[in-house]
Amino acid sequence: MKAHYARNIQGEAVDLELVEVDPDAVVLDPTNPRLSFSMRQLHDGERTDAACSLLLTTQEEVEELKRSILLSGGVQEPIYLRAGGVVAEGNRRVVAMRLAKEDRPDEPRFRTMPAWLIPEGTPEHVVQNLLNEVHLGSVRGWAPYEKALQLRALVAGGLIEEEIAERYRMTPREVRQHIAAADFMDREYFPITQDPTRPEHRTKYSYFLEFERNSKLQQRLDAEEDLRERFAGWVNLGRINTGEKVRRLPRVLESPEARRLLDADGFAAAEEYLRREHPEEQELYALLEKTRARLTKMTLPELLELQRSPERTAILSGLRSAVEAVVSMAERTTGAGGR
Repeated sequence: MKAHYARNIQGEAVDLELVEVDPDAVVLDPTNPRLSFSMRQLHDGERTDAACSLLLTTQEEVEELKRSILLSGGVQEPIYLRAGGVVAEGNRRVVAMRLAKEDRPDEPRFRTMPAWLIPEGTPEHVVQNLLNEVHLGSVRGWAPYEKALQLRALVAGGLIEEEIAERYRMTPREVRQHIAAADFMDREYFPITQDPTRPEHRTKYSYFLEFERNSKLQQRLDAEEDLRERFAGWVNLGRINTGEKVRRLPRVLESPEARRLLDADGFAAAEEYLRREHPEEQELYALLEKTRARLTKMTLPELLELQRSPERTAILSGLRSAVEAVVSMAERTTGAGGR
């Protein structure tokens, strides 16, 4: 007896049937967000199953997935398959299973894999809602850039941001930021890369999302119309290569010299300049300044608590003694150097 699963998809029931399929007998989907960018670089007739398979085979994640399949004895989580045999969800698992089958041709457990078969005649919008639930509304799913592309496709298809946010546990602002970051990459970043189809470029999506989320950077756009273009260039050259650097970028942009160093030598040189010229940028002095500011804001209950607590008094006294000792040492060193 075959297993069936009646799944409720945005209020519409779909009767999914669990079947076993030969990974070589199904067809990969070139419109899948993981593949679509690269596939769009090819002519229509070249967007074949073989091209999709070759593209996915070159990705490190697929090799890791193949090793996992070999260790676990097969695919554990079913893919989703359209009635015509086209993969709706699970392209990477199919390719990884093909590789496993090739490695172990004599082992029956690698000859087939489980698939939820979507009934023939299921409306396309229902299929898309199913895929969106799998990839946007769960922890497992597409990579961030690919999710952003799907969010953009939903808006282009007529859904409003508020409805998308409600469906997939986001806020409308988050939906707008994700779409803006994807647009930013497509418009400014990919055109200046040597090979925009390389998967590692899409992993930099988080930097562009941080840019869209950063209110200080957004405020600078009014005065610096080319800031997005410059930012894309910094990412392409490796000047900015972590999300944390994007968050610290506004401080660099406030200083003409730090910005010049960012262009010429990179982010580390810009921050080193700021630490030299602005002690509050150094970790130690930033912590001391934060402590000083907090002490000036002690509330009456906190002061009364301090008054009654020898342990708390000892901590503050120790801090005062340490600061006085360091200042005295610095003064003596300065005096000795001047003689």
